[in-house]
Amino acid sequence: MKLFIDAVCDIGAVRKKNEDMVLVADRIFRNDSSVIEIDLDELDYPIMLGVSDGMGGHDAGEVASEIVLRRFAEETVNLAHNLSDIQLSAIYNKIAQETHEYIKHEGEVNRLKKGMGATLIGAIFYEGRIFYAGAGDSRLYRFRKGYLRQISKDHSISEIQGLPRSRSHLIYNSIGGGESTFLDFHYIGDIILPDDVILICSDGLTDMLDDEELEELLMEDYSALDIVEIAKKAGGGDNISVIIVDVFEE
Repeated sequence: MKLFIDAVCDIGAVRKKNEDMVLVADRIFRNDSSVIEIDLDELDYPIMLGVSDGMGGHDAGEVASEIVLRRFAEETVNLAHNLSDIQLSAIYNKIAQETHEYIKHEGEVNRLKKGMGATLIGAIFYEGRIFYAGAGDSRLYRFRKGYLRQISKDHSISEIQGLPRSRSHLIYNSIGGGESTFLDFHYIGDIILPDDVILICSDGLTDMLDDEELEELLMEDYSALDIVEIAKKAGGGDNISVIIVDVFEE
């Protein structure tokens, strides 16, 4: 299996700081982009592709999002071989809990960081299997033959109440924010097939463009940069992170 990855992390059209961060295998960045092809059969270690949207603290959201992605990236490449799905779930939930406690501690010892936290959404490629990990309201979608389907679940008040997202941007789960955290961790190798596209993004994208608009843009094969620019023209009220992953077999 091969992956063609097109990723962008942009400040948007309104915000003065970019608190999003993007992870593409061994690279973590903001205010930048990356286009890379990865042959999974040539790697002897797992990789993760992810987005983290920082929040809270005194301009410390950017700190939290970087901590989250660095922790998950480091733990992913160092995973042992031949782990079961249950073992992987336990490991990643432990990573989330430990990272949550670390961020909270940072906020306790530095008042400028108090209250900071970050979302996480990521796709993990481990020994021929694909998983997703999520906390918060950043999203992972699958695009197949013209149809876009949200795979992840929003940990938001509007999701619980069945309201349009425009009615509430409050989330009830993040890493570092609040008293506790939890991680959605699921095997998705049965619903991701060759020729599918995985879309990973922060709410800076989905607040500006709804699923139908994103579906149309992916159908027309727009690049991540093109999609970000369209979201900025639509208002760009938040930082915007987009990872487009084309999955194909050699």
